[in-house]
Amino acid sequence: MSTHEIIKEGNLRQGLTQGIRVHGWTITSKKTSICNSAEMDKIQKNFNLPPPEMVFGNNHITLSKGDFQLDFNAYDALSKVDTSSTSSEKIKVAYAEEWTKKSAANHTDVKDVVKPYDWTYSTAYRGTSNVEFEQTEEAEIDFNRLRQPEPILFYDENILYEDELADNGTAVLTVRLRVMPTCFLILQRFFLRVDDVLFRVNDTRIYHEFGKDYMIRQYTSKEEHYQTIKKILGNGDISLFNDQNWVSSALPEKPTTIIKERIKV
Repeated sequence: MSTHEIIKEGNLRQGLTQGIRVHGWTITSKKTSICNSAEMDKIQKNFNLPPPEMVFGNNHITLSKGDFQLDFNAYDALSKVDTSSTSSEKIKVAYAEEWTKKSAANHTDVKDVVKPYDWTYSTAYRGTSNVEFEQTEEAEIDFNRLRQPEPILFYDENILYEDELADNGTAVLTVRLRVMPTCFLILQRFFLRVDDVLFRVNDTRIYHEFGKDYMIRQYTSKEEHYQTIKKILGNGDISLFNDQNWVSSALPEKPTTIIKERIKV
């Protein structure tokens, strides 16, 4: 049976850090208040990007063992948002028919969100590490093992940023982590809904089985037309469009992008 130590330091006002020490690993989740105006100005200046409505720039999810460290944070995630001159046009091109209909139905709101950056705040961020991961097709997560009933030693969910896209949908980046006696799983998920246009889910999973000398990182990106997901919903509860797990399960099984990596630990 694994021995572990639960971590709890500080408070929500000044910064609450919770986590666990187990099998030589230290896994923590820090939560603190939303960015103030000075911090938001810094994001705009550093990334040439008007920040999302809510940024929790001092929230961190960190795992470390020995000299190895991997961290998830909003600043590094936002640094991966496309700010090229054509970035705002990409959805209009890929979803031209939906965009035309949306523009005709609600022209003013749509025009408001067409800006010289990726206004969906989509990010392919996979975490910030002090060691390079090795890309390999052999890096497979044992999902069958994860489905087995096992006590959860530590669980937390942490939000990094969120925006309502000028009332045209939602974009949110969150991290969930759970630690069991035999393994741990971290899921960072970027969830995007552009009403009447598309759904997109970018997932980064970190998986490690205690006792093995490697850790796996797997990134997948999936997306689908809004109307396709609406047909799958049928006469169901439309609030499911805000349920990230339901939307993810309704998206195509095959990702548009998949990156499999691992690292010795």
